[in-house]
Parts: sequence; structure tokens; C-alpha cells
Amino acid sequence: MIVMAQTKIPANIFNKYPGKRVAIVNGRVIASSLNATVVYKQAKAKYPHKKVSIFAVPRREDKYLLV
Repeated sequence: MIVMAQTKIPANIFNKYPGKRVAIVNGRVIASSLNATVVYKQAKAKYPHKKVSIFAVPRREDKYLLV
């Protein structure tokens, strides 16, 4: 069973963290890195009992494929 949760993404995330992975808890970025595993471990160390969302922030030059 897959459970998808809706996460509030901060507005300035695209300008501040392009090309990085970020951990979001309660609508706030709490960790960022190029490595998703590092971000997850940092987030769980800070908030062990909260649900952590990992988001890959696209760079401005990245192209989107719409299917």
C-alpha cells in the first residue's frame, strides 16, 4: 500500500536550493544536500517522530517532460 501525503512546499525553495535535495517538515526546509540519504538522516536526527518529505528541487536549466 502506498500512502501519499500532501506537503506544503515553501515558495522560495526554487531560488534558494536549485539542484539539491531538501527535507521538509511542517512546511519548512530543515536540511539540504546533493545526497537524499544525507538529507533524510539529518532530518530524522532533528525530528525523529515527524513525517519527513524529501523533495528534489529542479534547476532552472532542467527541462520538464510532460506526458
